[in-house]
Amino acid sequence: MPFAYFDRLTRRQQAIYLQSDAIATLPLRHPERLRHARWGELHGLYETARRRGEPPLITLWMRTARQKRVVAFRTYLRTLLHEVGHHVDYTLLRLGDSFHTQGFYQRESHLFHQLVTDGGTSMASIEEQMARMERTADDFAAAIKGVPDVVLSRRPDEKNWSAKEVVCHIRDTEESFMARFQAIMAMDEPRFLPVEPDRWAADRQYLRNDAAEALETFRTRRDESLKFLLGLPPDQWERGGIHATRGRMTIKDFVALIAWHDDNHLDQLERALKGQP
Repeated sequence: MPFAYFDRLTRRQQAIYLQSDAIATLPLRHPERLRHARWGELHGLYETARRRGEPPLITLWMRTARQKRVVAFRTYLRTLLHEVGHHVDYTLLRLGDSFHTQGFYQRESHLFHQLVTDGGTSMASIEEQMARMERTADDFAAAIKGVPDVVLSRRPDEKNWSAKEVVCHIRDTEESFMARFQAIMAMDEPRFLPVEPDRWAADRQYLRNDAAEALETFRTRRDESLKFLLGLPPDQWERGGIHATRGRMTIKDFVALIAWHDDNHLDQLERALKGQP
């Protein structure tokens, strides 16, 4: 079924939409050649053109999980594959435009799951991500243990958060993630409004919060999230909704996002404690 904005398109645009929407899978030519290293992950960064006429820049690099943390590769890989979807519309299908259709998001997910999993490891991957989620509260507690409030409240610069603000952020986003899980279970394909982390930090006066109390609230909310996920029947993991910027995301996708989010902000907190942005 076309998305709601389909009715606002011209007939020519609707024809293009339907052509793109009909392509929901993109099999890899030689999937057997891919190697899924347990500790070595591909990390990538997608940068739009800085000057008119320049192409976008994609930077890829490898690091093991035992070295200094960097942003998990899945987010950037999804971003890259999202752009590949537009490339398919313009180049492979030779369409005059490219729309975000259900088929568009399905082929993005199809490529993604071929690249990051094989036929027998999808649930193992989820288990690893949930293990990451279970460790997060303890990891944050260890990082801020014994640190005075003046250090927890110190921002490394004008733009980047203090360690205390990072703790408050994960507390509030955990509530947001749980609300999305509940919406997914209550409705078919709900649409999610984007969150505004910087506005939360200002409106909720993060710097006036107690970091230890914020972390305990996060721990309680995380336990609730894990209880929900552990009780979820296998056939419900593919239920999903439409994210404002990432497109369709299943519960499985959100778990991967949360695991990445935890790692990313733990790294940010540790940098903030050192006075590094």
